[in-house]
Amino acid sequence: MNILFLTHFYPNYVPDLLLHGLRKLIGGRVVDYPRKDSLYDGELLGVPAENEVFFNWFPSDDGIIDREDIPEKVRKGFFKYIICDSRLTWTDWTQLSEKFIIDIKSDVNAIPFFRDEALPVPDGLVIIDGGDAPLKIPSGNYVVCRRETTNAGNTIPLPMALPDEIFEWISAYDNEEKRYSVGFLGSFNEYSEGRRKLIEAIAEFYPDSLLKTTVVPSEDNPNPHGRFNRNDYYRYMQRCRIVLNLPGLGFDTFRYWENAACNAVHIAQRMPIYIPNDFEDNKHILRFSNADELRRAVDAVLEGKVHPDELVEAGREHLLKFHTTTKRAMYLLRRLHAVLG
Repeated sequence: MNILFLTHFYPNYVPDLLLHGLRKLIGGRVVDYPRKDSLYDGELLGVPAENEVFFNWFPSDDGIIDREDIPEKVRKGFFKYIICDSRLTWTDWTQLSEKFIIDIKSDVNAIPFFRDEALPVPDGLVIIDGGDAPLKIPSGNYVVCRRETTNAGNTIPLPMALPDEIFEWISAYDNEEKRYSVGFLGSFNEYSEGRRKLIEAIAEFYPDSLLKTTVVPSEDNPNPHGRFNRNDYYRYMQRCRIVLNLPGLGFDTFRYWENAACNAVHIAQRMPIYIPNDFEDNKHILRFSNADELRRAVDAVLEGKVHPDELVEAGREHLLKFHTTTKRAMYLLRRLHAVLG
């Protein structure tokens, strides 16, 4: 089975994590085209902080990827699946800020590869919509995979996932002394007022918490003042008894998967999206809908009313069984086989 993965040059969690899983799963039979240099250059998950690249997280090209004669291979049906980052379909949009774009117009016929090579868009094209909000993609003879979905309609749910390398990185700090009750290290802006209010409530009721928020990193400011680098971020989160997940611009955050890897009780705000094989409440994770429920969950942990070791062990086992990048790639291939054969 050969797969062509049409890439967008800019880092993007969902397609990048999927490509990571596919490359580890089937090696050179998945061809990123054009070559996504940011992944091979060690840019780990979005815009990296200054001097923060990790060259061993993404499988090396090592001459195993054959990018020769791709248009001709497409014409001859060499690839079983052609997967495309949805940003290649964008034709127009309104940009409110670097991180907030609305009113995106999408046209599958605008994908540069097919347009430039005068190729028809093939039946069964797979479009990866990894945005914070679902992209309005006109209906057609293609498969849409979405990060933010309720599992309604004809889309395939495709949330983020965790690379094994990140799990190993986080778990290397399992023996850090627990110094804080609740940990949340993240960002907020004018579009995340709910996140700010919950953080303020935690700070008031649990003053021994580790709470640091900064502006969202960007190309102009990749390392905002006060933001931990990734290594320190993992080390400090492992010093917390509880790690907290709150929605960002989207509900499916990478923090959700990082928290599940921590040696700490994972408490998360309920999300109105569908995640296949999600963590089960009170078995792998504790969930809340409002500030009062959050306080009850935190108190239950701090007062010994739940068994943190059992939650952590079960949650990690579930994470490794269903939610690493290779497991996400296997899941998607099964779903595509069911739809496309």
